[in-house]
Amino acid sequence: MHDGFKESNWTDQEVGFAMGRGLPVFSIRFDQDPYGFIGRFQAFNGNGKTSENIVKEIFDVLRQHKQTQRRMAEVLVARFESSDSFQNAKDNMRLLEELDTWSPIYSKKITKAAENNRQIEGSWGVPERAKKLVESWGIRGV
Repeated sequence: MHDGFKESNWTDQEVGFAMGRGLPVFSIRFDQDPYGFIGRFQAFNGNGKTSENIVKEIFDVLRQHKQTQRRMAEVLVARFESSDSFQNAKDNMRLLEELDTWSPIYSKKITKAAENNRQIEGSWGVPERAKKLVESWGIRGV
């Protein structure tokens, strides 16, 4: 939400169209507070923040939002499977440990990745953390 947002002929229609389709809509306040039907939702404060900080906040909300958490979990498992460095494997493992939802297929994919991806297998502590995570969800990997 920035100066001029409200004056645009299209912004309200675009937001309304997305909401009408049941898509999650998040506003980021820069210069203007949300108004009308989007005013009932709290906006992210974008003032003084880097784009990286804003993206992290939105990512965390998407990861926890009931409507998007399953898809986000699938994306994070896929990221873990394709970890291309030791550091990437550690970072992806941390994100998996923060998941709020689980599917039995995640256990199989994570276990297989920890055994077959050399970047995961060789990343200190990550295979053990993956095993512990799978066990904590009460589902054994293959």
